[in-house]
This record gives sequence, C-alpha cells and structure tokens, in this order.
Amino acid sequence: MTIRKQWLTILILVAVFSVVVNSFVLSSLTDKYFKDYVEENYDKHVDQIIEYITETLSREYYSENEMAIQLETHLVDPITRIKVYDAEGLPIADVSSNSSMGKGMMNGKGRGMHGMMMGNYNPGLEEIDNAEIRYHNQVIGQVNITKYSSAENSIDAWLFQSSLIENSIYSIGIVLIFVIIIGILISKKTSKDLIMTADMAQNIDIGNKTIKLRSNVKEIRVIQQSLESLQTRLKIKQKSRKALIDEMIHQTRTPLTIMKTHLEGIEDGIIELTPEEIKICENQIENITNIITNMSSMIDADKELDITKKEKININHLIKEIVSGLKAQYEKKEIELNIIGNEKINLFTDPYKLSQTIYNILTNAYKYTNPGGRVQIDYQLIEDEVVISIEDNGIGISKEDQRKIFEAYYRSDYVLNTDGEGIGLYVAMENMKSIHGKLTVSSELDKGSKFILRLPKDKAN
Repeated sequence: MTIRKQWLTILILVAVFSVVVNSFVLSSLTDKYFKDYVEENYDKHVDQIIEYITETLSREYYSENEMAIQLETHLVDPITRIKVYDAEGLPIADVSSNSSMGKGMMNGKGRGMHGMMMGNYNPGLEEIDNAEIRYHNQVIGQVNITKYSSAENSIDAWLFQSSLIENSIYSIGIVLIFVIIIGILISKKTSKDLIMTADMAQNIDIGNKTIKLRSNVKEIRVIQQSLESLQTRLKIKQKSRKALIDEMIHQTRTPLTIMKTHLEGIEDGIIELTPEEIKICENQIENITNIITNMSSMIDADKELDITKKEKININHLIKEIVSGLKAQYEKKEIELNIIGNEKINLFTDPYKLSQTIYNILTNAYKYTNPGGRVQIDYQLIEDEVVISIEDNGIGISKEDQRKIFEAYYRSDYVLNTDGEGIGLYVAMENMKSIHGKLTVSSELDKGSKFILRLPKDKAN
C-alpha cells in the first residue's frame, strides 16, 4: 500500500472514530438529561391530574365530557391512558392516546407522531399507577394512569434517540466528505514531495543534474537536505579524485620527458652513455613505477595516497639533473637555460616532489618564453631556509591571474593558444605544501616572471 493510501485510510478511521465517540458521549449525556426531564414532566402531570380530578369531583355538578377533554391534555409522553372512577368504583372518564389520535394530528407534528407510533404499541412495556382521590379525608374517587414502564420505552425517548442516531450518521457523512477531500489534497502533496525526493535520489545515483527541493513536511525536508549534502560531498570527492588522477597522470610526464630527452641525446651523440646517465634513467623508471602503484591504489577511496618520502639530497646535483634533462628541449627553441651558483647545499626533503615542482615551473617558463629568451635558476642558503628562484623574461602573468594560477585547471585567457591542462602549477603548489615549503610568484606582463621556492633546511615531517 502506498503512503498516500495509508495516510488517507488512517485519516478516515481517526475521523470516523472521533465522530462516533463524540456522538456516543454526547448522546449518553443528552439521553440522561432527557430521561430526567421526562420523569419530572410525568410527576408534574400526575400532580396536575390529581389536583384537577379532586377539584372536579368535589363539585356537586360536573361534566364528564368536559373532564375527558381536560384529561386529554395530559396524554403526553409517557402517559398513554387515564381512567377515572367515582367513590363506588364506577367509571367516569376514560381517555387514551388511541382515541385522541385524530385531535393530536390537528394539534401539531408531535401529537400526530405520538398517535402514529401507537401502531407499535406493546402492552408489555406499560405499567399502571393508581391514586385515590380524597377530599376532606374522604375517598371521592380513583384514577388509574397508564404509562410506559420506563422513560427509555416512551415514544418521545425513542424518537429522540432515533434523531440522535440519524444526526450522528449525517455528521459522519459530512465529516467523511471533508476528510476525504482534505486527505486527498494533503496526501497528494505529500506523495508528490516523496516522489520528487525519490527522483532526486535516483538522479544523484546516476549522476544527473538535480534541482533543489523544499518540502513543507519537516521530515521530508530533512531527507532532501541530506540528499543535497550527500550530492555536494560526492561532487567534492569526485572532483578531488579527478584532480588527483590528473595530477598523477601529469606526474608521469616529468620522468618520461627526462628519459626521452636523455635517450634522444644519447642517440644523437650529444650525451655520452655513462653510468651517471644510466642512473638518471633508472631513477625516472622508479618514479614512474611509484606513480602507477599510486594510481592502482585509487580503487580504495579512503586510502592515503599523498605519501612523502624524505631523504638527504644535494640541491646542486638535483637541479643539474633536471636541467640536463630539459637542456636539449630548451636549445631546440633557442632559449638559454642557466644555473647560477655552484654551491653544494644538502637538504632533507622528498627529492621526487621537489624535482617535479622545479620541472613544472621550468616547463611553464619554456612554454611562455619566446625564442631567444632566457631562464635562469638560482639557489642559496638564507639562514635556515633553502631559497630556489626560477626567473624568465617571457610574456609574464597579470595581477589577476597571479591569484589563480595555482588553482587546478585554471587557464588564463591570455595564454589560451598554448598546450596544457592548467594543472602543472597546481601540482607544484601541492608538492610544496606536502614538504612544508612555500611557493610564491612575482611577475609583470611582457617582462617575465619569477617563482621562489622556500624550504626549511634539515626539517623532517
């Protein structure tokens, strides 16, 4: 059964139950007060009948027809018959509801109904009250008053109860109509909200675009907000994973490019195949192996992939190795690439992340420096920091772009004609953060750019 049908069924049952209980309680209370009223009214009429008969029989002359007419006025529920006898027991007057039916119908609906109900008259439900008529302590007559045995057996009581039941049925009918109309409207609105919420969940599941929903029902609104929150978290997680995969793919370019340039140099006879060159190629192969291992670990969504492996390195040796790998590429574009300084500085850091950062910045400089340009690398120890600066005289970076170039996938409109995904500098910044370094840039359009790397000396994680 759908929620809509359940809600409508429960609403109807509650409404009917409420009306029935209310009608029962109200009927019971009203019936009790009505019976009390009937009893009091009966006692009042009995007193009036005895008073009238006593006054009439105490007179020397009286009319039996007139007495009958007067007694008929007291044939009210629950009294059905009045018989009067004189002192010798001879009947004087005898009036009953049957004999007065015609007159009763002319006197109004109540008396007419009273007479018509006599067709259902049952003597077993009647009893007779007897009273002596005394005047100056002498018995001058007797009266027998026939009445229904109890108030609930009277015609008026029966009519009253029937009216209550009839009105209760009408009430239930009216309430049911309103309940069904209101229930259909409310259940339609509620079921619509639930259907839309279910559609929202399905769209999130299959990755379709969803719209914001705001139900008036608090519980449904909480579910909708939870789904929106879940969708946001999934998008963030998906974006983060995509950025991480793109970053890893980008990372493979560094060792592959270095290996390619070295192999081309060896093939062209520019570079000699020395043990040192073989070692460089082995290191790049090891870097690629580590990247592929990390990419396979992406199956586990909660696994920590950003692992930093620190070791003691020589900055001069590291920079020379990177420059050696890119030298041939720079020379082909006729860009001068120089290292300033030859000081041996040891540093405890992750050699791969640092070399990748330098490589990405140098690659950027290569892209945005025109033929005949210059790129130079300087490094020095300032207090407890190793400062590496990479400066070029290329096209430069605008002030607005300098605030965004370290964001993933950001591409400036100024350089849309160049290749790249806009992730190189993002990777460089993330690498520097993971090894507790800092990366800043200063630049002017058409004058060049300067990237500065600051690393704490001899400080491990």
